Amino acid sequence: MKRKSRSRKKNIEQNHLKPVLSILIIIFSLFMMVFLQMEVRRLGYMVWKQGREYKVVLDDKRTLAAEYAKITRPSRLQEVAVSRLTLSQAKAGQIIHMSGDMVALKQ
Repeated sequence: MKRKSRSRKKNIEQNHLKPVLSILIIIFSLFMMVFLQMEVRRLGYMVWKQGREYKVVLDDKRTLAAEYAKITRPSRLQEVAVSRLTLSQAKAGQIIHMSGDMVALKQ
């Protein structure tokens, strides 16, 4: 008789725990869904921010390439060579001595 009453008590206790456990599982799963949604949103913002930064870097690169092209154009290089480096334009029939390998070119 004692055995039956003990098993009945266990069944009653288990029956009381089942709704609590099911509610806890439902609440936990809802919290997990909210957390995952927030994580997806956070990653989306990170991708958006990285895309913005990439566009800024790409624009800077284009600007620097344009400036480099302006600086290294042949007329600008010739102007700097004549004005700052005291070089002069080679003329027809002039002999140019190159001092590294002892090479002389005749034009």
